[in-house]
Amino acid sequence: MADTTVQTEVERWVRSNWLFREYGCTFRRDEVNLGCGGVHSFGAVSEDGRIVASILTSSAITPGGKRGAGKLLKIRSDMYFMLLAENVDQRLILFTEPDMLELCEEERARGKVPDSTRFRWVAIPEELRERLEAARRVASREVTPRARPI
Repeated sequence: MADTTVQTEVERWVRSNWLFREYGCTFRRDEVNLGCGGVHSFGAVSEDGRIVASILTSSAITPGGKRGAGKLLKIRSDMYFMLLAENVDQRLILFTEPDMLELCEEERARGKVPDSTRFRWVAIPEELRERLEAARRVASREVTPRARPI
C-alpha cells in the first residue's frame, strides 16, 4: 500500500507556513459544523473558523496519461462541503500542482465551480516537491498492471 507520509508533511507545511504567511493566523486540520446538522473535516481551518481550505497534492493526470476523474470528484466533494459549512467567510482549494489548478480553472470556466470558492497555487519547498514526486512514482508502480506472460 502506498506510503502517504510525504503528502501529510506537505499538508502540514502548507498549514503551518504558507497559510500563516498569506492570512496571518494559525490553521489546523479540524471539523466544521454543516448547516444541515452534520460535521465535515477540512485540511485547514483558521483559528476563528472563518476560513476553510482543502489542500490537494495530486496531479491532474494519472500515471497512465488520463485525466484524473476520481481526483476531480474529490475536489467537487470538497467544494460541496465547503458550501454547507456554517459561519465561513472564505472557502479555499489549495493546489501544489499547477496542472490540477489549470484543470479546475477550466471547470470554473464551464460554470461548475461556486463563485465563493477560491483556487490558489502553493509553491512548496523543492525538497518536499522532490519527495512528493518520488512517492507518486512508487504509488504509480504499485497500481500499474504488469504485463502477463504469454
